[in-house]
Amino acid sequence: MPASAAIHPEPPKLSHSLLELGRFALEMGSAACLGPLFRLLPEGDGHAVMTLPGFMGADGSTASLRRFLRRQGYAALPWGQGRNLPEGGIASMIQALDFRQKMEQLLAARLEKEVMRSGGRVSLVGWSLGGLYATGMAHRYPQLVRQVITLGTPFGDPRATSIYSMMQRMYQGEVDAKMLDDWIGFTFEGELEVPVSALYSTSDGFVGESIARLPEHPLMENIAVMASHVGFPFNPLVKAVIAERLAQAEGDWQAYRRPSLKPFLYSPD
Repeated sequence: MPASAAIHPEPPKLSHSLLELGRFALEMGSAACLGPLFRLLPEGDGHAVMTLPGFMGADGSTASLRRFLRRQGYAALPWGQGRNLPEGGIASMIQALDFRQKMEQLLAARLEKEVMRSGGRVSLVGWSLGGLYATGMAHRYPQLVRQVITLGTPFGDPRATSIYSMMQRMYQGEVDAKMLDDWIGFTFEGELEVPVSALYSTSDGFVGESIARLPEHPLMENIAVMASHVGFPFNPLVKAVIAERLAQAEGDWQAYRRPSLKPFLYSPD
């Protein structure tokens, strides 16, 4: 499990936060230019992949990612739960955790129907807060989940995000260390049987690097990519890694190995 909330990790650099929108525009443009190269990525086997949006996001925010997944040969599914925010907003950390629990139950019911329909488990791609749902689902509903990929997800102390000060103004009363530990620990409750790949960026403008990585576990891995937080679902490099991870045969998961340039730099002996 990540470090206790008693330790206050560092939030993202201000420069990274200020550059988010400009970098996002570049990522959108590069994705459009490099789109034809996506044909070189591993093709999917047709299994269902559900996208989970970030905080305050809805299915529209992950529409581009689902289009990519469909082109790669997957049955791409929206999460179908509306905006990722409780009706009326969030008044406390306890309410935020209750909302997560409710969302998991709704997602489990939806995944169960999909598993019964297709006969196979569903992979989950969760962006930011959506990655916490996805990782929690992997721990508590392994019979429904094939694998999980998270994008810029804050696994640790939420005070290491650039929006925490805004969130704290919404809360009624103080947020103590136990509330924070409960929030962090809930993600990892249960025995993990499903592989989880966490894509994180050292220049993420919303989520500090110290909380964007998973703890050590045989079925967990951390993959560094160059991406803005807002640009994760659009970034061509991120999409390439997602395609490679999802293309693995079920039950034969291997940790990610970054492609080597050696074959192009050296002649064979």
